[in-house]
Amino acid sequence: MMTGFTLSDDTASAADDPGPAKSPSELSLTDVFHENCIEIIRPATGKSSAISLLIQILAREQRIDRIHAEKLVRDLIERERHTSSAIGRGLAFPHLRTRDVTHFAGAIGVAPDGIHFGSLDGEPTKLVFLTLSPWDDREQHQQLLSRLVSLMKDKAVNMRLNHQMQPRDIYAYLTDLDDQS
Repeated sequence: MMTGFTLSDDTASAADDPGPAKSPSELSLTDVFHENCIEIIRPATGKSSAISLLIQILAREQRIDRIHAEKLVRDLIERERHTSSAIGRGLAFPHLRTRDVTHFAGAIGVAPDGIHFGSLDGEPTKLVFLTLSPWDDREQHQQLLSRLVSLMKDKAVNMRLNHQMQPRDIYAYLTDLDDQS
C-alpha cells in the first residue's frame, strides 16, 4: 500500500502527507475533518449536489487527488441510490471505502435550513458528514462511522452542533470532542 497521495500535478509536500497510519484508537475527528473542509450548504441543494460539493472541497484542500473526484462522486451517489445514509434527526453520513484514497478524509456540509437527503424520518438534513476511507482499513472505517453515529445520536452533542452552524464553531467542537476521548 502506498503512503500519502499524488496531487494532480504530481507534486506533494510534507504537509500533504498524512504521515504514518494511526491505530484505530488514534484516529481523531480532526484527523479526518480538517478545518477548511466544513462548508455551508445552500437550502435548495439536493443530495447529489451536496455530495459533489463536499468532494470538490476535499479536492480543493488536497485531501483527495483531483483525478478521482468525479469517480468518487459517482460511487457515493450510486451507494445512496441503494440506501440513504441520512439516518434522520437532521443527520447524514455518506461514506465510502475506496482504493482511490490512501488516508481517511472527510468533509462536513452544514445546512442550517435543511436539505432533502432522503432521510429515514423524512425530515430535512442539517449536517452531512462525508467520509472516505482507504479500502484496506475496513476496521477503522467501521470504528469511525460508529463513533460518528454514536456522537451524533447523543442529544447534547446533536443539539450543540445544530446550534453551532458556523464551520469554525463546528471544527472547534470537534476538537473538544477529540480532547475528551
